[in-house]
Amino acid sequence: MQNITRTLHLMFSVMCLAGLSTLAMADQKASKSATNKAGIYLGIKGIYTDLAPEATENAGGLGVLMAEHYANGLGVEVELNRSQADVNLLDLNTDYTLDTAGLYGVYRSPGALYVKVRGGLLWKRISVGNDSTNKTGFGGGIGGGYDFGTLLLEAEYTYVDKDITQIGVSLIGKF
Repeated sequence: MQNITRTLHLMFSVMCLAGLSTLAMADQKASKSATNKAGIYLGIKGIYTDLAPEATENAGGLGVLMAEHYANGLGVEVELNRSQADVNLLDLNTDYTLDTAGLYGVYRSPGALYVKVRGGLLWKRISVGNDSTNKTGFGGGIGGGYDFGTLLLEAEYTYVDKDITQIGVSLIGKF
């Protein structure tokens, strides 16, 4: 439990420092280039995972995303995530790990302040103790963000499975 808490604090600190330093170095052309959605995107993501049953604590994780977007806002996105939490249910006191890998079709609306919608194929593996299960199915999300030109700050809700949802905050570089 302490390792998860330390990991979450470290993740938050790194994202804050990276965001502040990148914003400080952003050029004055940001508002002009925010209208052009075309390019390669690479980013990191902090995640809160809501997993049923409600007996989970400290459910957080990290992710990375890679995408290619076109000028019309459409694109393809690959995302890899890992979440961990403590499970305290009846006599069960253990940790769980959720790994996900998604391949999504994505749309980002025009403008600096944008809405994002995505859907596609999502693989997930849940490990509890020594047991694990894999499943592939539909995954999707909706969110929004702000495009600073070469840097995007994004928040998103993602449907993973009937009992699993995630809320994430991403810091994304556009190349």
